Amino acid sequence: MKMGLNSDQFELVFRGTKTIEIRLNDGKRRRLHVGDSICFYNVADETQQLVRHVKSLRQFRTFADLYSQYSPESVGSAPEDDVAQMVVDTYAIYTSEQEKQWGVVAIGI
Repeated sequence: MKMGLNSDQFELVFRGTKTIEIRLNDGKRRRLHVGDSICFYNVADETQQLVRHVKSLRQFRTFADLYSQYSPESVGSAPEDDVAQMVVDTYAIYTSEQEKQWGVVAIGI
């Protein structure tokens, strides 16, 4: 499976500091299983790619529920970010309607 990442998030996965990828638990993500490979690519330069294996999958109802279970660094946020700030940042990418429709998934990589 392929998934795009913004440059800053791609770099964090590359360095190994981001160990949890946050996504809507949509149809594509529901096909994931522990042990699967994900090819992440940098959306700014799709020639930059890296492969990570799925180590865990945890489903949550909301982004707030998910973020309360992980450190900010592990999900690609700044160390000083709190759950409320991480949710605000995520709503710049996904809508609350999408969150309600699909729920969210923490993909351990």
